[in-house]
Amino acid sequence: MSTRRSLVLLVVLMIMAVSSFGYIIVTYVIKPGDTLYSIAKKHDLHVSTILDFNEIEDPRNLKIGDTILFPQPDGLLYEVKEGETLTYIAKLFFAPVEDIVKANNIKNSDVIIPGQKLFIPMDSINKYGYEPMERIFRWPVYGVISSNYGWRTHPITGKLAFHTGLDIAAPMGAPIFAAATGYVVFAGLKGGYGYMVEIQHDNGMITRYAHMSHISVYVGQRVFMGSLLGRVGATGLATGPHVHFEVRDNEYRTVDPLSTLPAKDLMYVIRGYQDGNTDAGGK
Repeated sequence: MSTRRSLVLLVVLMIMAVSSFGYIIVTYVIKPGDTLYSIAKKHDLHVSTILDFNEIEDPRNLKIGDTILFPQPDGLLYEVKEGETLTYIAKLFFAPVEDIVKANNIKNSDVIIPGQKLFIPMDSINKYGYEPMERIFRWPVYGVISSNYGWRTHPITGKLAFHTGLDIAAPMGAPIFAAATGYVVFAGLKGGYGYMVEIQHDNGMITRYAHMSHISVYVGQRVFMGSLLGRVGATGLATGPHVHFEVRDNEYRTVDPLSTLPAKDLMYVIRGYQDGNTDAGGK
């Protein structure tokens, strides 16, 4: 088979895949001069999408000849866990259920199975993310508060200790989003925090996102409110999958994250654009 005919066949198969599932996974070989930004721009992706799909040792220095994977169009994958529903998964991505159904060509929205991988289009992610009006930050993850800020008996050491953040329990692999705009100043392993991302925000405050299973940003990267930072995990000192969300003021003192976040029932908000209604669904 000629090279040209092979390419035509590949294009046809790709079109068929998009038609059937709403997306394809592309395998791309790094070429001289490639950067994360040039690849992202060429393929209409977010840089964090590429980092989310790959384990890249040095995001600033890609290795020529290495292969990476990314979706077309832009979006993220999520593996269904036991007992989860499409409605619940949509809340994890702050996305409409109907967009996920369409992107995955799901005929019966009640039938999804553990281990199934769902594609969530980037255009749908954070459609229903509540942007704070009176508070500084938005919720970084959809979940349940499992431990508040303040003194507590540490669940692992058993000793009385001051908890410097807010623990939000969520399923393994759920997306974690930036609480506000800023620059990534740390991304990696940090002791008991496990895999952690730290952001210096434009207002001078700092947020930390700890116990990640995967980091999807790099130091120096500019992120915006709602940008993907990584995935929920249980690395470091953690008894189960959750996000330790920590807030520090301009003098690097920790503050209660609840004082900076909207009400808990405003994690996930469905807006009725046509009739002017807004329904909260964060509980």
